[in-house]
Amino acid sequence: MNPKGLRTHDNFIYRKYNGFVMQLGISKSVSKKQKESALIMRKQTKIAAVVSAAALLALGASMTSFAASKGTWMMVDGEWYCYDKNGDAYENTFCSSNGKEYYVGEDGQLVRSAWVEYDGNYYFVNSSGAKITNDWRLTAPYDDDSADEEWYYFKSNGKRAENEKITYKSKSYYFDSDGKMLTGWVTYDSNAVDEANDFVDGKTFYCDETGARLEKNWVYSVEPGVEDDDADADEYWYYFKSSGKAQIGKGTNIKGQTYLFDNEGRMQTGWVALTTSTSSNAKEYLEIGGEDSTAKLSDYTDVYFCGDEDDGHAKKNKWYKTWRPEDFDDEDEDNDEFWYWIDKNGKVYIPTEAASGSNATGYKYKLEDAALAQKKVSGSYESFEITKKKVNSKDYFFNNDGEMLSQFIGVVTPNTADGLVTGMYYFGGDDDGSMKTGSQSVRDDNGDTYKFYFGTKNSTSENKGVGITGNKSNKLYYKGLLITADDYKYQIATVDNHDFIVNKNGSIQHSSVEYKEDSDVLINAKGGSFNITDVADVYKYSIKAGVENKVDTINVTDVMDIK
Repeated sequence: MNPKGLRTHDNFIYRKYNGFVMQLGISKSVSKKQKESALIMRKQTKIAAVVSAAALLALGASMTSFAASKGTWMMVDGEWYCYDKNGDAYENTFCSSNGKEYYVGEDGQLVRSAWVEYDGNYYFVNSSGAKITNDWRLTAPYDDDSADEEWYYFKSNGKRAENEKITYKSKSYYFDSDGKMLTGWVTYDSNAVDEANDFVDGKTFYCDETGARLEKNWVYSVEPGVEDDDADADEYWYYFKSSGKAQIGKGTNIKGQTYLFDNEGRMQTGWVALTTSTSSNAKEYLEIGGEDSTAKLSDYTDVYFCGDEDDGHAKKNKWYKTWRPEDFDDEDEDNDEFWYWIDKNGKVYIPTEAASGSNATGYKYKLEDAALAQKKVSGSYESFEITKKKVNSKDYFFNNDGEMLSQFIGVVTPNTADGLVTGMYYFGGDDDGSMKTGSQSVRDDNGDTYKFYFGTKNSTSENKGVGITGNKSNKLYYKGLLITADDYKYQIATVDNHDFIVNKNGSIQHSSVEYKEDSDVLINAKGGSFNITDVADVYKYSIKAGVENKVDTINVTDVMDIK
């Protein structure tokens, strides 16, 4: 795109005036003496006189004989006159010859290369004197030779096009009440044509530098009624349909893309929402957000993302990472970007559960400094609403503003409609976001790796995506985190008021023996017993009775900051 002057879009290039350039001659007049001489000759000489070939050429190639449908032509003192059957010279009228019309002025002399006013209409005659038809002239206005030249079009009857639209070589042109061809913004309404001072849907058009109405193409311009040379004026992209009307609302399949326009035809960029006027109840696509804006995506039903001024089309069927509406214009690196899902119709996914109040709620967590710690939101531990959605066969969590959630999410209020239960979920890194199941290795901010396990299915002992608490495959977990002995080779860990003996690999011990480290007895389970009645029970192999603990017990809540 060219940012200078009258810019173009999608390689559209304006045509030049080459086809319009026409050279005009200079009109002549005859003196009173010449006219008197002609009248004397008319009385003394018969009109059947022979005229030389040179004289005929002076009239022009279009006039090849004396005889005309209206009168007879004769050259007198180098100028042409048209006479009636009585030998009187015609004045202020058209005379025809060989299908063309020629105008004689008030002195009876042929007029050339000049404007002609006749019966309240305006015509133009060329250098041979013939009235031009279906053709253009670049000339000064009829009544002001000192004014700038303008383009005029003369119709099949020779009349100047005025206050109307003309189709020429399959292109549309507009002419004001003075016959001047208009460029730029034009208003055409009920056969009234004028330069546009404001935008009227269906009645405002744009003509390029050649005067041709834009159709199925773009222009980058100031608004109607604003001077092009106004340095302070904003410019916008406009698209004009095959009818020449400016596109408003949603424009689909514009060179294969979808664009959104407000009700004055201006292409919208960035975050765009379908808004409703409180005064008129009218629908309109408008940009939302910006500095000091309090707008949230959850305030709207239909939201789109349309890139910047040099892009502008609505994104479709893809993930897109960008700033929130209030931060988008700044694009400050200090402002976090978020992932959003945009469907095949260009709509940004925004959970509808927000309106019904049926959302699950939860908190954010992140693995930091060897602990799964709750993250602060806006400086405090704030809960937020959650909706689960499947995208491309994978499960994702979104908040009410359509932001994809990542890392660890602890659900504290379930939503059975979404299949969300209380527990800890994991969604990979910031640029992943898909819900994880099964065994997972997660690095903390120090680069240390920790083991987790999240349910793979919904059953009596686990829920899909939820961190396991208790015994899973003879390993001890708490909200998905593998619990291992830390300070000693063996330690007792308490989970949901159940005690387990675990080693440094997190394996649950259930033998009635002495658990030693360097010959020191850490845990004496010789007289102990373990719960083994239900093999599916998450408390399998928890201590039942008779175990003597000689070292510190692991408090699993110490490795996870739980609100």
